[in-house]
Amino acid sequence: MSNSRVLLLSAFVIFLFGLLVIRLFIIQISSHEKYKSQADKQQNKIITLKAERGLILDRNGEILAYTKQDNTLYADCRMLNGKYKKDRTKIARKLAKIFNKKPSYYINKIKRGKGNIILEKKISQEKARLLEDFTASGYYKTQDYTRIYPYGKITAHVIGAVDRQLRGLDGIEKVYNKYLVGKDGFLVAEQDARGKKVTVLYEQSMNPMPGYNIVLTINKSYQKILREELEKGLAKYKGKSAVGIIVDPNTGEILSLVSLPDFTPEKYGKNPQKNRRNRAISDTYEPGSTIKSIVVAMLLENGLAKPYEVINTENGKYRIKGATIHDTHKYKKLTVSEIIEHSSNIGIVKLSGRLNDRIFYKGLRDFGFGNYTEIDLPGEAKGMLKKPSSYSAISKAFISHGYEISVTPIQITMAYAALVNGGHLLRPYTVKKIVDEEDRTILSNGKKEIRRVISDRTSEQIRNMMIGVVENGTAQLAQLKDVLVGGKTGTSQKLINGRYSNKYYNSSFIGFLPADNPKLLCFILVDSPEVGRYGGQVAAPIFKNVMQRIIDIDLNLDLEKKEIRRNNSPITKLITQNENDNQEGFFNPSSKKENIVNSKYDNLPAGVMPELKNKSMREAISILSKLKIKYKIVGNGKVVSQSVKPGARINEKTTCVIKCKMINVPEGVSVN
Repeated sequence: MSNSRVLLLSAFVIFLFGLLVIRLFIIQISSHEKYKSQADKQQNKIITLKAERGLILDRNGEILAYTKQDNTLYADCRMLNGKYKKDRTKIARKLAKIFNKKPSYYINKIKRGKGNIILEKKISQEKARLLEDFTASGYYKTQDYTRIYPYGKITAHVIGAVDRQLRGLDGIEKVYNKYLVGKDGFLVAEQDARGKKVTVLYEQSMNPMPGYNIVLTINKSYQKILREELEKGLAKYKGKSAVGIIVDPNTGEILSLVSLPDFTPEKYGKNPQKNRRNRAISDTYEPGSTIKSIVVAMLLENGLAKPYEVINTENGKYRIKGATIHDTHKYKKLTVSEIIEHSSNIGIVKLSGRLNDRIFYKGLRDFGFGNYTEIDLPGEAKGMLKKPSSYSAISKAFISHGYEISVTPIQITMAYAALVNGGHLLRPYTVKKIVDEEDRTILSNGKKEIRRVISDRTSEQIRNMMIGVVENGTAQLAQLKDVLVGGKTGTSQKLINGRYSNKYYNSSFIGFLPADNPKLLCFILVDSPEVGRYGGQVAAPIFKNVMQRIIDIDLNLDLEKKEIRRNNSPITKLITQNENDNQEGFFNPSSKKENIVNSKYDNLPAGVMPELKNKSMREAISILSKLKIKYKIVGNGKVVSQSVKPGARINEKTTCVIKCKMINVPEGVSVN
């Protein structure tokens, strides 16, 4: 061999050796981390451990939502239709035995598949344990959590739903998603060349942190009762939809909230959007007569009216600024209290004229209308409250009996909570607290006052008037046997294509109990009932059924039951008024010069107290006014006692205290 050939071969060998040295340098030194990482990836497998989503519980610890840990089985068709084809039969036989299917089912599925395919979806933990030690090339399983709602539709509009990745889509699940999700962990496992797990490196792994648990203000038993009775009511009165809300008026806690129709949380996306909409907070409507109690409260608070003041109600028909106002039932005169009892449109229109536009608007705004309640649920609307600059000549008259204003059910509910709780407008809330897995409190909610809207005295006067609504007025179908109830009916024509319909109405009732110390406030709204029309005919009976069932099952309410005898028989004391609540006469604002004392009392003997017992409160006041003596009134209804005995001598310095009790006449119930 010539020297040149030897030198050439030697140079070539040295060159190759140099390349090898350079390559080894690159692999072992300059790109060490890169290739180490690749080796680790081939040798080690990182398995994500999904954090368990937190629980949602009712106020009594009942689980309303939890996460079920399932597993899903997969096959890599590229491997099983390639060099690991023999494992296809192994997998098919194993799964066929567990899931009672033929091996051919799985073999054909893998043959036809491309990439990764699902063999079995969301299998139970019990069946997953049977596959715990099973391994095969191209086969693997992953954790696949399922969100479970044990009570289904019952709590749907409060709790909401999640998507396939368990992310909140609606309700509490959405608003409090960041508290519920937790933090995923991971598992580092060594595997062989075929991808088979050999061992787990626990020191390099991290356990998942479960999400926090959420405790609601909701009472599951109340929720179930409210939904069942609303469903029955919809069927009975043939309504299109319905809303029910039960709240603690003293704290703002939402004890129950139902919107019908509703949806199945596990199938959220398959439900119609109209069913998923939470009408209790997102839908607005014209409230009708339920606004009247709020207008009267504003009048009382500003010293512009008195409960026993008499108003000329024009026998049911009244013209104002070119518009005609009608009452369902014709009354010549009514006191302010009776205007609420009998829901007189004419009476409230006349009274609202005493409030100037600015005070009228501010009063409604202070009660929360035209603004958000800040409830902790998604999708709240704020309704519509006209500003005085937008008023027409008759706007205030129409707003005063529930038109030209739109409200949400949650707004009217919280406004009434303020009416009956002493005048405090509160923020409604559904989450009581958030706790970790050790039950340590992470966040807590409580009573939050937005503003004071009326005084204790005004609140008491309005409560007493609303007792009259149930005992003597438009809501007699809301009466309970042994518990005194107060409330107000509402009926409003629906605006259809720009015109008020004579066929479609919103029928509502909002009531509270016990009347002398309200613990529960319940709002009922039925949209477009075909059977019945008025709130007293449709919504009030639903309220009664709901409240009676709650009283029967909830011993924690601790209600003091009273024997209430109706049908023209004496009943137990219904109203306790401040003994110093001096109703010093009354007047008719439409004509201050009008003599309101009945002519039959013109010839009363001077200086002698007559018998007042069993006379109506109005008659008693007329007599005392005619005699020109001062008086104080305790209660409502017919006179049962008087402090100055019949036949006693009287003069202009005499003060007579008369005590009244209400008597109900169920026949010919008037509703509005």
